Amino acid sequence: MAKILIRLPNWIGDAVMAVPAINLICQHYKNDQIALLSRPIVLELFKNDKRFYSFIPILDGKPKTILSISKILKKEQFNTAVLLQNALGAAIIARLSKIREIIGYKTDGRRIFLTKAISLPKKTMRQDKYFINMIKTAGLVGDDIPQISLAVTGKEDIWAKNTLSKYNKPIIAFFPGSAYGQAKRWPVDNFIILANFITNHIGGTVLLVGSATEKEIGSTIEQSSDVKNFIDKTTLRQTMALFSNIDLLITNDSGPMHIASAVGTPLISIYGSTDPMRTPPIFDGKKIIAYKNVECSPCFLRTCPIDFKCMNRITPKELFFDVKKILGISL
Repeated sequence: MAKILIRLPNWIGDAVMAVPAINLICQHYKNDQIALLSRPIVLELFKNDKRFYSFIPILDGKPKTILSISKILKKEQFNTAVLLQNALGAAIIARLSKIREIIGYKTDGRRIFLTKAISLPKKTMRQDKYFINMIKTAGLVGDDIPQISLAVTGKEDIWAKNTLSKYNKPIIAFFPGSAYGQAKRWPVDNFIILANFITNHIGGTVLLVGSATEKEIGSTIEQSSDVKNFIDKTTLRQTMALFSNIDLLITNDSGPMHIASAVGTPLISIYGSTDPMRTPPIFDGKKIIAYKNVECSPCFLRTCPIDFKCMNRITPKELFFDVKKILGISL
């Protein structure tokens, strides 16, 4: 039995979009032992998946970290490493770990460290297809491809149901942040207006979800609307469980958006500086993409240098119409 290492992307959203490629890898190596390597927060997504025998955390790509993690991996004696992260450091770690076969895209000057260097696609691809292209080009395809997404445990599901049982339905969550920068965030005043539209005209409950990064935004929304603020009060796994039990998530293009898609949550996804053709929610389920195809979008900038019209043209009234549409409320 061989040992296989999958180096996951560093970002939650990218890791979720890599799930179909991970499924291919697991099918190809279904008789082998498979381990995951990534940042601790990314590993949390998969920690209850029995296909993986080990979850190895890496904090950063600094030389000291590269050397220390290589020592750990070397002891495991992996036969193959599949690099779903494109950084040079990922390939260096695999080589220092004495892994015989190293598969990955030949990006970031790392071709000399790879034993199976895959050329980049000639055309821009949707992110999940970009990962799949690498896996298939490398020949890692099984006979039967299971469409596994993400799942919560029974215990986590019970916790979420008990937590939400005190609130009136429909339960609609907002994720108002984005790790990448302000240009990916719908203005906070719009979230406030939309929350008030929902509570005044639909009823139910509006939840705010997020990490410590979103605390200031959440506080601003909480001060001006009737919401339940869960920001920085749940773990990633608890957030996944909540998403599995709510009626709708309204979110910027973000890691939580992709998690919600993977657990089957109905979605309204808001795009401004990024491209909904490249990084959309990829899993089946109810979804509406809110995007204004203005001439400067997608720009992929962290902050808007001009008038932020890509986001400002998406109005709370428009999204309220979308909320009613997804919930099946007469328009």
